[in-house]
Amino acid sequence: MSKIAVLRKSGFRPPNRREVLGLALGALVPVRAQQVETHQATGVRTGEVSSTSAVIWGRRTRDSLRRADGLVRKGQRGTTLPVEFDISSLQGSCPGEEGQLRVIVRQSDGKKVHDSGWGSAGAASDFTRQFTITKLRPDTAHTYTMETRAGAGMKVDGVLTGQFRTAPAASVLAPVTLAMMSCQKYSQTDSPGGFLIYDAIRKMQPHAYLSVGDNVYYDSDDPVVNSVEMARYHWHRMFSQAKLVECLRAVPGYWVKDDHDCYSDDCWPGMVNETMNPFTFEQGLKIFPEQVPMGPRPYRSFRWGRALEIWLLEGRDYRTANPTQDGPSKSIWGPRQKRWLQQSLTASDAHWKLIISPTPVVGPDRANKKDNHSNRTFATEGTQFRKWLAGSSRGDTFVLCGDRHWQYHSIDPETKVEEFGCGAASDSHASGSPGETPRYHRFHRMLGGFLAIQVLPEGQSSRLLIEHRNVAGEKVYERSYPREA
Repeated sequence: MSKIAVLRKSGFRPPNRREVLGLALGALVPVRAQQVETHQATGVRTGEVSSTSAVIWGRRTRDSLRRADGLVRKGQRGTTLPVEFDISSLQGSCPGEEGQLRVIVRQSDGKKVHDSGWGSAGAASDFTRQFTITKLRPDTAHTYTMETRAGAGMKVDGVLTGQFRTAPAASVLAPVTLAMMSCQKYSQTDSPGGFLIYDAIRKMQPHAYLSVGDNVYYDSDDPVVNSVEMARYHWHRMFSQAKLVECLRAVPGYWVKDDHDCYSDDCWPGMVNETMNPFTFEQGLKIFPEQVPMGPRPYRSFRWGRALEIWLLEGRDYRTANPTQDGPSKSIWGPRQKRWLQQSLTASDAHWKLIISPTPVVGPDRANKKDNHSNRTFATEGTQFRKWLAGSSRGDTFVLCGDRHWQYHSIDPETKVEEFGCGAASDSHASGSPGETPRYHRFHRMLGGFLAIQVLPEGQSSRLLIEHRNVAGEKVYERSYPREA
């Protein structure tokens, strides 16, 4: 079958004038303003910020802008393309190019505190490179430049700049602001430059943002992923959009994966989705840490001064297969992660403890979902953990949930464990709620948005403020918690 016939059968076509303009607006900078060849169409990202360290991510691309005139889909779902298909012909593609990258970090006073030196980036790593920056001063603003070049001795390309602030030392009581979002589907963007929510988060100027699962949708955004190259394309077209690039240059993040940016809906190790063959769950596990700045362990915790500690949980790598009969040995987290979670929560002396989970621990959820602690499929582990948390917490620990497409605040009727769900990244992607359940819900809203979390010092104590905001950043609900003596 000819290439034209394949495209016609799959429903792809050249973009119309309006679509080309939309993709141009979604590029790193408007086409007419692009003067310097940065060769960084997918932007830069900072992650894993602690009081003394951070990880900075970069990628060298063939072009400085995403492709605006490539082939687009008519709108149907579930299309796969031949594995050997030329992905660079698709709209939003950002092919990588062999070369070198270097990052230089300075404090806000201009003092250089890190020069990574040049490091190579090739096809094996999707032309990405991550730089771990250490020995930084706590609670200090930093700026950086990411440079690229074709090779040793070659001319340096145009640079991209970024910024971040290190966390306060664990002994220091300081204000902290975080934003948390989830479920950004490419087909559900609400602006030519990506998602309005990124403008709202950037204007909020949080210390960091939490991306809690479903950064991309391998199995339900066209073209459906069936190769490593196609999976990478999903990341490239998502994170080369202007609103994402500009936000992530200014706001560092912590990334957690869930089912759709790992493999397939409700997936577990060993699961096979025949539509996605020959792409595998195991390949998805390797791609995620390649595309976001993070350390070697998928579950981890970070301290933000005296008042706050956050726990980022991994819900796919270690889980028992969903269809397995429930019982004491069935687990989402696995024994090692669960032991670490309980031990580190107990040991923490932070005023406030936030458990960041990509799936619900409290819920309630839809009856047909079978992948989280709030339903019958993992009821034993869910019940056991909620009871343990209720007995261990002094009203200072909360669960923040990512992957549900509605915003909510719920309290477990039995244990009083509280959970806040951030909702989807756009209004059009909000759906699937089981409906408001008064027995659980203190707040329920089936529209897009994010969570804004603030810790506010009050003398030697502090207050925790959790707000639901809409995609424009406007507050729609809030709860405030004073610290008990």
